[in-house]
Amino acid sequence: MQIFDLAIAWCWKYDADFVFQIDKECGKRGVCSYLIHPHNLFETMHKIDSEELRFKVFFDRASDQEEDFDGLVDLMKASPVKMINDSDRALWASDKATMHLEFLARGINVPHTIILPPYDENPDLSSIPLDKVGKPFVIKPACGGCGDGVVLDGKSVEDIQRARKEFSDDKYLIQQKITPTQIDGRRAWFRVFYVCGEVLPCWWDDQTKIADILSPSQINQKTYSPIERITRKIASISKLDLFSTEIALNSSGKLLVIDHVNDQVDMRKKSLHFDGIPDEVVDRIVAGLVGWVQRYVSPTSTRAELARCKKI
Repeated sequence: MQIFDLAIAWCWKYDADFVFQIDKECGKRGVCSYLIHPHNLFETMHKIDSEELRFKVFFDRASDQEEDFDGLVDLMKASPVKMINDSDRALWASDKATMHLEFLARGINVPHTIILPPYDENPDLSSIPLDKVGKPFVIKPACGGCGDGVVLDGKSVEDIQRARKEFSDDKYLIQQKITPTQIDGRRAWFRVFYVCGEVLPCWWDDQTKIADILSPSQINQKTYSPIERITRKIASISKLDLFSTEIALNSSGKLLVIDHVNDQVDMRKKSLHFDGIPDEVVDRIVAGLVGWVQRYVSPTSTRAELARCKKI
């Protein structure tokens, strides 16, 4: 049987640079990595099933994109493998309605929000207390991603009903629209990355989608430190190893979590894509992931074992 330290499943073309950077970092650190792509997926599944192949750690970047990878995830769950972002926890944490309630229970500030049942279960809503969220408000599906189904300027029950029909089997959140305050001419909206215990905050303009490194010297420590504490609290709730969240500072000086937990983080670099993540942040995420794998697996991986790693 061949045993590899880390398996990475991926399929999105824009993930290639991120995945190959992880693979390269593994090579530098003596971590034996194996890449799983659609063209070797079924071969790999057969080898796992026939006990020819085993992995110590699995990083899934594909099953949310292609259903064919669901079988691979099931095989991994049935084997003694450690998952980066356990699949069951990731599914639970991706539900914005669930996270909203969890955050409230743990004292994390969130915008005023109304949670509605799926349209298929309750199509007729005679009255919704919209006065609590104000107008315009944000309409978003509980389990959506990449902005799918999100309405940023809802004004009426008709807008809500129209949106609910798009993903009729999903719950919907009607969320107070937050306008961030300004800090030195910048919108005080932050996208924060968490990787294996490290917190990496960024400026993130919610209108232009442009991200930049946020350093402690750029904002008041009374704002910077709570951003880190909130993110660590989210990590303790979700129990995920890698995710991003969005936090905004309002005009009253209150930090509110706007976008709860995003476990499938877009890792395109800003040097290659205008709306990408700052390169330094991606580099630190890669180092954090591989460092965690290195600490988790047996430290006895040799260069001879490394030479047998399958690079795809």
